[in-house]
Amino acid sequence: MDINAIVYTSATGFTARYAALLAERTRLPAYELAQAGTALSKRAPVLYLGWLCAGGIKGLKKAAARFDVKAVCAVGMSLPDPAYTAKLALPAALKQVPLFYLRGGYAPDRLTGVYRPMMALMTKAVTRTPPKDAGERAMQDAFLHGGDWVSEQALTPVLERLAER
Repeated sequence: MDINAIVYTSATGFTARYAALLAERTRLPAYELAQAGTALSKRAPVLYLGWLCAGGIKGLKKAAARFDVKAVCAVGMSLPDPAYTAKLALPAALKQVPLFYLRGGYAPDRLTGVYRPMMALMTKAVTRTPPKDAGERAMQDAFLHGGDWVSEQALTPVLERLAER
């Protein structure tokens, strides 16, 4: 896959870490979306990474309007689930673009703005009832205490796809 750069949007740092790992492995520059507009030419081919919020990938529409998005990595806090990944909302123009899910993390202490009270409500909802299984217990623990699941191994499918010509 021919791309010129990695472009990302990160709220609490997990997506930025994945972008940095990808930049290191591919030797491509990585730019935050806000800076990419001045660093890259319009319609430059890029890999886009964004964090998940309410079923959408933050910054993706803006990135797609400015760049030629060749692949997308959605970074979330839940375990990878192909069924969930398939349901993620992609703009119509990107329906044929490869989509990867990367488990990032959750850092409630790093949330800002509207996301702090929104996630506080979500934490109450998720932890209201006793967990039914180990998966629910792990999710409740993540909401209460945060977690970091960034893994270089999670990038293997992305790197393999980028290596295709």
